[in-house]
Amino acid sequence: MRRLKSVQAYLFPAMLTAFTLLVAPNAAEAREIKYDGQEVTVYVKPGEPTQLQFPGNIQGGFRRENSAVLLERQEKYLVVFAQPQMSEDGEVILVHLGDSRSYSIRLKPFDSSNQRDGAVEIVDSRPSPTPETVDEEPEFKVGQSAPPSRVSGFMRQMILTAEFGKRKAIPGYRRSNRYSGEVVLHDGSIEAKIDEIYIGSNYWGYVISVENKLDTTQTINPATFRLDGTRAVSLSRPQLAPRPLTNEQKINSSHKGKVYVITRSKQL
Repeated sequence: MRRLKSVQAYLFPAMLTAFTLLVAPNAAEAREIKYDGQEVTVYVKPGEPTQLQFPGNIQGGFRRENSAVLLERQEKYLVVFAQPQMSEDGEVILVHLGDSRSYSIRLKPFDSSNQRDGAVEIVDSRPSPTPETVDEEPEFKVGQSAPPSRVSGFMRQMILTAEFGKRKAIPGYRRSNRYSGEVVLHDGSIEAKIDEIYIGSNYWGYVISVENKLDTTQTINPATFRLDGTRAVSLSRPQLAPRPLTNEQKINSSHKGKVYVITRSKQL
């Protein structure tokens, strides 16, 4: 399992001077994106900056360790520099504000149908989770996710750990590497191996690495990975690119992905 870093580790203060002029754009030039809790897409161009403006000061976030983007933050602005090795699928960054609201942003290379975004303003009508807006303590606060005791919360925690560098243990679950590397599927077209298993009193979670072994693109069928008592299956990418032929394709690793499976707890 790769070690991944939080956003605080990849924000580079030395780049701040170069980005100063970008932090006060004309609002009329920024594309507005209304955020409703679902992942949104921003189109970038390798080697050129894109500025993201959020409705509050940025506290932190997550990205991949071998990320294809460099980031610089200043208060409520985040400047993104995509690198040439970014895959066509792009990559997701998670941004957390000081008021506990979170944003899932997919950065993708621009194309003929989607122009590069020079500046984007994230518009969020959700209220900040402050005591003034809450009459009584909710089950979860606005802007936060379900707890790990729920299927959706458990799935989110597994993905954060495997792909975005969350280092804290998942509350209520024990991580097991007993079966790491064990092949669970190898039909000549796709190879799947267990990375790790999370064991809880109500649910078990499986993190599985998959790799395309063919020279053609393959679409992953989630039903292939259903086990007894399966409650949820999630894919890091629905399609796997053909097996790589060049070093650039190997670096992109778009022929590989992750499958996350949650089942009812089993007997040890």
